[in-house]
Amino acid sequence: MRGCLVSLFFFPAVILIAAWLFLPRIAAPIVGGALGFAGFSASDQVITVTADPPIELFALHADRIHLTATKATFQGLTMSSVDVTLDDVALLGRTAGAVSGTLTGVRFAPSDGPVVTIASIDLSGTGTHIGATLRLSPADVKALASDAVKSALGVTPSRVTLDAPDRATVVVNGVSVGGRLVIDSAGTLSFRPTGILGGFTGPVVLVSPGPGVPFRIASIAVSPAGVTASGTVDPSLFGN
Repeated sequence: MRGCLVSLFFFPAVILIAAWLFLPRIAAPIVGGALGFAGFSASDQVITVTADPPIELFALHADRIHLTATKATFQGLTMSSVDVTLDDVALLGRTAGAVSGTLTGVRFAPSDGPVVTIASIDLSGTGTHIGATLRLSPADVKALASDAVKSALGVTPSRVTLDAPDRATVVVNGVSVGGRLVIDSAGTLSFRPTGILGGFTGPVVLVSPGPGVPFRIASIAVSPAGVTASGTVDPSLFGN
């Protein structure tokens, strides 16, 4: 009888202790495998899964998943580094109550345009609505504007300068043309010249939502240090 009582209390205790110690360690490789199946890859990545109590992981729920990675690729994006945290995560349903983090050295290629380079992107929001703050360095903006102007006019500008709050100046064939960086209702970022730009007076599209562009821009702030754009992430990037 005593042996039965010991077994009755001992084995559940062992299971609870094992769950407390090992479930988070077991869950991390599983999450990593799921990320790989979804198309995420990196030269180096660390995944930390937290649940309190850890036995919650039996119900496929994690309080927090923290991912850091370098030289990563995902759904057409390449990133120098990734540092993202998901809170209140349903592992089976692939949903999260909150998302936060930073992507640096981001590059992506629209289907109908040149490669876009963004110095860093800060993410915040929920699993279904993720806000994004995109920071483009002056070199990023110059490359983007140069490629767009060349595509529209067949001529590469020799200089691109920025000025607050939304001004840009492009020099083409020795002619300096000022204008504004504007965003339309569809989330397209364009340069709208105030004069004739090489015989072209219409807006020059810099970034337009569509295939290969997972961000919709809502507002921008321009300074000599670059451009800060605020918007949202296309949920389809994460398979939602």
